[in-house]
Amino acid sequence: MTVTIAVRWPLGRYHATPWDRSVNEGAVEWPPSPWRILRALVSTWYTRWPELPAPALDALLAQLAEPPLYRTPPTSPGHTRHYLPDIDHVSGQSGSTDLTFDPYLKVPRDEPLLIRWNADLTDDQRGILAKLAELLPYLGRADSVCEARLLDPDDTDALVEPDQTWWRPSRDGQQLVRLLAPTAPVQRAVLESTTVETRKQRRTQPSGTHWIGYSRQEPQRRPTVRTLPNQTLVTTIRFAVASDAPLTAANGILLADEVHRLSAKLLDGRRAELLGSRGATTNHQHAHWIPIAAGPEPGARVHSLVVWVPAGLAVAEVARLIQIHSVSGRRGDGYEVKGLPKVDLLLQATGPVDQVAPELTRSARAWLSLTPYLPVRYPKRKTLEDYLTEDIRVEADYRGLPPARVTCLSPEDGLQDRWARGYRRRRLAERLDKARRGLGLRLEFDEPITGPLLLGQLSHFGYGVFIPEQRQEKCRE
Repeated sequence: MTVTIAVRWPLGRYHATPWDRSVNEGAVEWPPSPWRILRALVSTWYTRWPELPAPALDALLAQLAEPPLYRTPPTSPGHTRHYLPDIDHVSGQSGSTDLTFDPYLKVPRDEPLLIRWNADLTDDQRGILAKLAELLPYLGRADSVCEARLLDPDDTDALVEPDQTWWRPSRDGQQLVRLLAPTAPVQRAVLESTTVETRKQRRTQPSGTHWIGYSRQEPQRRPTVRTLPNQTLVTTIRFAVASDAPLTAANGILLADEVHRLSAKLLDGRRAELLGSRGATTNHQHAHWIPIAAGPEPGARVHSLVVWVPAGLAVAEVARLIQIHSVSGRRGDGYEVKGLPKVDLLLQATGPVDQVAPELTRSARAWLSLTPYLPVRYPKRKTLEDYLTEDIRVEADYRGLPPARVTCLSPEDGLQDRWARGYRRRRLAERLDKARRGLGLRLEFDEPITGPLLLGQLSHFGYGVFIPEQRQEKCRE
C-alpha cells in the first residue's frame, strides 16, 4: 500500500537551505529531503503532541524509512538581500554590515506537493501520521508556513499513478538532485541531532544519514526550451578559433571568460540555466565554455571553442550567441591582456553535444585529464589519495555520476603538478594569488559513463576536462 501526504504553502513561498550549502549560495532544497520531512514530524511531536508515546512514533518512523516519491508543483526561484550589522557595527553609522541572501521558491498556493511512501501502515499509525501532518506548522525554514494533510486512500490525488515527472530515487532522469535521507533503520536520535553536535563530531553531515540521488523527466508544462516539430534540441554551439598569433591551451580560460562576458551583454537577463552564478546551485546544468586544444600540453594551440548548455538553448539565445564573431585582450585604455590575441570565431555547428563535440562524449570506464583538475574543497589532514577521491566523489555526485577510483598522474608532485603549473588557473579579473592548485588525474568507474565529463573549480571555463583513455596512445606526456 501507499501513503500520501499533500503539503501546501498558503503564503506562496518555500525557504529551505540544503544541509551542505551556505545560505548565501542561493540554493533551495527542492523537493524537501526525506531527512527534513521526518525531522519535521519529530519536531511536531515534541512541540505540539508530546502526549504521543515515543514507541508509537518510532514505529511510524520505521515504516517511513524508505525514500518517498514526490510530485512537485511548478516553482520559480527568488531571493531578497539584507545588510546585517556585524560585531564592529556602531548604531547610527554606516558600514560594518554583511550582505546576506534570503533565497526561496515561489510555489502555487493552490497546488500541493505530494509526498508518497510505499508503506503498509496500521489504522493506528495512519491516525498518528494524519494528526502529525495536521499539526505541522511549517516545512522548511520557520517562515515556510504550510498546511499538510494525509490523503484518504480514495482521494483523487492519492489515486494518481506516478509517472516519469515524479521525483524518485534514480539517476536516469533529465533533472537531477541529491537529497539527505536517514539510513534505515531510522533512529530518532539521528533526526534530533543539531548542526552544533554534528560540527563537534567533525562531520560534514549527521551520522546515520546518506545522500540519495533523485531524478525525473521534465514536465511538459514547463519546457526547458521552446521547440518546433521535428526540431533537434540545441545544447551545444561550436566555433573554430582562428588567429594570427597562437592562442595556447595554457591561456584558453581567457577566451572562455571573454566569450562568457560578451554573452552576458548580448542576452537579456541572466537565465540561471544559461549563465548561472554558482555551479552547484544549478547542478551544473548551465553553460560550459570549453576551449579545445590540439593536445594536453600547455603550449598546444586552441582550435575550437565549445559552448555546452546541458539545460538546452532557446532559438533566440542561439541567434544571439552566434553574433560573437571575434574577441581580443585589447582594452579601450590601451591595456592588452597578455595571452589573449585577437581571435576570430567561425561558427561550425549547433545541435546535441554528441554530434557537435564527439571527442568529449564517448562512453568509457577510464578517463584522463585533458586540462588540469582544480580541486574544490580544503584538503585538511587527509592523504592526497583520500582527499582527491572525496573531492571527485562530491563533484561527480552533484552531476548525478557514480564515484570513481582516482589515480594521480604525478603523485610525486603533490597537490600541484608540473604540468598544471604551465596553465593560467585564474579568470580574467583575478590576480595571480587567486590561481588554483591543479593536477592531472585518471578516473576509473565501475561501469562505462558517457561524457562530457567536466569536474572541479573552473569546470565551466575549460578546466577539469576529462576524455576517454586511449589504450593505443598516451593522453599526455
